[in-house]
Amino acid sequence: MTADSRAPRSVLVTGSASGIGAAVARAFAARGDHVVGLDLTPSPAAHVSVTGDVRDPEVHERAVRAAGEAVGGLDVLVPNAGVHDGELGLDADPAELAERTRRVLEVDVLGYVLALRAGAAELVRARGCVVMTLSDAAHFVGDNHAGIAYTAAKHALVGVLRWAANRLAPDVRVNGVAPGGIPTGLRAASGAEVFTDPAAAAAGVAALNPLGAVLDAVELAESYLFLASPAARGMTGEILRADGGLSVR
Repeated sequence: MTADSRAPRSVLVTGSASGIGAAVARAFAARGDHVVGLDLTPSPAAHVSVTGDVRDPEVHERAVRAAGEAVGGLDVLVPNAGVHDGELGLDADPAELAERTRRVLEVDVLGYVLALRAGAAELVRARGCVVMTLSDAAHFVGDNHAGIAYTAAKHALVGVLRWAANRLAPDVRVNGVAPGGIPTGLRAASGAEVFTDPAAAAAGVAALNPLGAVLDAVELAESYLFLASPAARGMTGEILRADGGLSVR
């Protein structure tokens, strides 16, 4: 990664067509970076869109190639694509429990692992960084509407982050952002929208955390810019919790 904090970089964001991913893509683009977006549908916020399923290794390889063709490498990787489990519990039908758990783990965990695999060599070459999207469900189990599969996936990503931070050092920094509830277009493994009433969801998030804070995706994107900046050059293996203080609740 260039030492000039103003120089344009090559950024790859997965799950970039909507929600947090779209806001992060816009934030990097506004900074002057060249953004490649990977999602099931085109990403309006990205300069280049790669469409495909994050469970497919070849899709990630195409996205990394697209980043390299545009700017000559990959400086910043943002694994972000994910699905929710719709508050899946042990009382679910066994077949449904198995199917939805499998899909959540494949998208939310395997998708990140495949993104790291595809981008690692280019990131090492650029001395770049990774900023992963986690969740309050990675460290808080309570009234946050996360079911067993989503909670398991986000806890697993803590391990992925720490492993990657250790193995890719000293060339690549790997950090994460763990937001509280952000009312976006997040969908459950069933395909249903998680936040059908954004106003009610925001009120619930505010009531849950000590600061009464409800960040929107645009505000949250600033955390990604920070972790990808020279100001965070001494940080790796860290998770920035932007959840209104759930850890001190």
